[in-house]
Amino acid sequence: MKQVCLLFGVLLIVGCVSQPDREHVEKQRQRGLALLKDAETEARLLSDVAKRTAYWQELLATQPFSSDSILLAKIHYQLAGVYYAKNDLDSIKWHMRRAWSLIERQDGVEDMMVLFNVGEGNIATHEQLIHQANYYYDLAVTMIQNADRQTLGLSNSQQAMIYLAAAQSDAGLHQYERAIARNNEAVRRLKADTAVSARLLLRAYDQLASDFLSVSEKQLDSAWVYIQRMETLAEEYPDAAIPRFLFDRKALYYGEVGESDSSIYYHRAILHIDEAKIASGGASPTDYANLFKDFVNLSDRFIQKRRLDSASFYLRRGERFIEEHGDYLSTKEHILYRENLVNFFFTSGQYGRAYQEHLNVLEATRELNENKYAQAIAEMSAIYELQAKEKSILELNRQVVIKEGQLAENRLLLVITTLSALLAIAVVVLLYTGRRQRRLRAEAERAHLQKNAIELEQRLLRTQMEPHFIFNTLGSLQSYIRLDEKQKALKYLKQFSRLLRNSLELSRESFVPLGDELETLRYYLGLQQMRYEEGFDFRIDHHTIDEEELQGWLIPPMLIQPFVENAIIHGVDSTEGKGLIDIVVLREPDEKRLRVTISDNGPGIDGTAALETKIASKKKSLSTAISRERLQILEMEKGMSFGVSVIDRNTLPGNQRGTLVELLIPLVYDF
Repeated sequence: MKQVCLLFGVLLIVGCVSQPDREHVEKQRQRGLALLKDAETEARLLSDVAKRTAYWQELLATQPFSSDSILLAKIHYQLAGVYYAKNDLDSIKWHMRRAWSLIERQDGVEDMMVLFNVGEGNIATHEQLIHQANYYYDLAVTMIQNADRQTLGLSNSQQAMIYLAAAQSDAGLHQYERAIARNNEAVRRLKADTAVSARLLLRAYDQLASDFLSVSEKQLDSAWVYIQRMETLAEEYPDAAIPRFLFDRKALYYGEVGESDSSIYYHRAILHIDEAKIASGGASPTDYANLFKDFVNLSDRFIQKRRLDSASFYLRRGERFIEEHGDYLSTKEHILYRENLVNFFFTSGQYGRAYQEHLNVLEATRELNENKYAQAIAEMSAIYELQAKEKSILELNRQVVIKEGQLAENRLLLVITTLSALLAIAVVVLLYTGRRQRRLRAEAERAHLQKNAIELEQRLLRTQMEPHFIFNTLGSLQSYIRLDEKQKALKYLKQFSRLLRNSLELSRESFVPLGDELETLRYYLGLQQMRYEEGFDFRIDHHTIDEEELQGWLIPPMLIQPFVENAIIHGVDSTEGKGLIDIVVLREPDEKRLRVTISDNGPGIDGTAALETKIASKKKSLSTAISRERLQILEMEKGMSFGVSVIDRNTLPGNQRGTLVELLIPLVYDF
C-alpha cells in the first residue's frame, strides 16, 4: 500500500512538473519578442555582414531565445536574410529549414508562415525558378487574404511588400492582369498608413507603369498616369527616389508613342547612371546586364530613326561588352542583341547577313523556348510534390491534434492512476522516438540527396572521356607502380592529367582552336602509345597550316579523337607487327572546311570483318556515331558538305594494308 501511495505521489509530481506554466511562458515570449525588435534595430546598424552574422549566432545561445522555439525560428529567419546578402544559398536554405521545423504544429504563427513563404519565394527567385517563386508568393498572399488583420501581426507596409513581390513574380510569368490587381492592392494598403512609405509607393507605381506598358493591348494612358505619379512622388521625397526607374519607364513610354528623340534622351540618361555605377566599383551582375541593355535599347532606337552610324556605334559597344563581360548576360539578352543586328543589317541593305543572323536568332530562340518549357515542367513537378507533402503534413498534424486532444481530456485520470501514468510515459517515449526517427530520416534523406548530387557530378564528368579508357589507363598506371617503374608511372600520370584537363576544358566550348584540339590529340596518342608498350608509332602532319592559323581557326571539339581511338582498337590492336597511325590535316581550297585523314596499317575493313566474333565481345562505343551525327547537323546548318568516309586501303593505288578515315570538318574564324 505504501508503495502504491509513493507511486501516486511521484506520478503527481511528474504530472505537475510536465505541465508548463503557460502564463509564465507567454510572458517570457513577449519579453523575447520585444528584445528581438531592439535586436533587429541594432543589427541594421552593423554595416559589416560578418558582424551581423556573429550577432545573430550569439543570440541563438542566449536566454530567453534559446529555450523558445518561436523566438529561435525568428532568429534563424534573420540569419537566412543575412546569408541572402552574402549570396550563400546553402546557408540560406539550412536556416529556412530550421525555422520551418521550429514552428511546426505551433499556434499563432500565421505571420511567420507568411514571411517564411516569402523567404522561400526569394530563394526560388535567386535560383531562377520562377514558377516555384510564384507558388510561394501566392501562398503568402492567400494567407494574408484569409487571415484576420487584427491577429496577423504584419503591418500594412509589410503586407504591401508581399503584394509587390507577388505582383513582380506574376509579371515575370506574363500574368499582367493579376500583377496589376496586386500592385493596386499594395497601393491601397500603403495609403491606409498614416506615415508615407515613399520608397514602396514608388516601387508600386513603377511596377504598374511597367505592367500597363507590357500587356498585350498596351494601355499607354494608364502607364503615363503612373509615370507622372512617380515623378511627383520623387520630387516630394527625393531621398526615396531611384532616378533610373523613372527614366526607364519614360524611355519605354516615349518609344511606344513614337517620340524617338525623347526616348533616346532618357535611354542615354540611364546609360550614364549605369556607367557611373560600374565605374564606382560596387556593381553587381545585374548592373552589368543593365548596361548591356542600354546599348541594345539605344541601337534599336537609332535603327528606327535610320541613324545607322549611331546604331553601329552602340552595336559595337555591345559586341565589346559580350567579349569582356559575356558571363553576366543571359541567353535572352544575347537574342535581343542579335535581333538588333538583324534589323541593322536589313536596314543597311545587307540582306544576306540579315538572313543569316535571322536564322541564328531563330535557332537561339528555339533553344531558349525549349529550355524554358523543360524548366517549367520540372518546376511544376516540384510544385506538385510540395503540395503533396504539405497535404501529408497537414493530415499528420490533424491526426496529432486529435490525439493530443484525447490525451488532454484524460490527463487528470492519467496523473492519478497507475495505468494512466504508464500511458503517459508511453506517449512521451513514442513522441521522443517519433521525433528521433524523423530526424534520422531527414538526415538520411539529406545524405541521400548529397550522394545523388555527387554521383550526378561524377557521371557528367565521366561522359567527357570513355569509362573503359580511364579504367585501362589507371590499370596501366597501377602496373607501372607495381613493377616499381617510377619514371614511367610519373610520365604516364603527367600525360594522363594533361589529356584529362584539356578534354574537360575543350568539351565545354562549342568551337575550339585547331591547335588546342591537335594538342589534346597528341596527348591522347602519347598516352595510348605508352599503354601499348610502344606497339605503334604515330604522326600528326599539319605542315600546310601555320601557327597563326592553328590558333585562329576554330573547329567543333572532340570530333577527331573517336576515329583515332577506332584506328588504335581495330588497327593497331589487331595487327601482328608494329602499328602506325598517320594523321594528316589539310585545308580545303575554299578555306571553309578542314580535311583530316586518319590511316592505320591494320587488317583493314575486310580483315576487321573477319574478326567479327572477337570485336562483338568488346564494349561498343557510341562516340563515333555521335561524331557522325554532329557533322550531319553542322552540314544542315552550314549548307555545305561535311561528313565521314571510311576506305579500305587495299582498294587504293599501292595495295597497302589498313583503313583510311577521311573527315570534312567546318572551320570558324576567330576574329
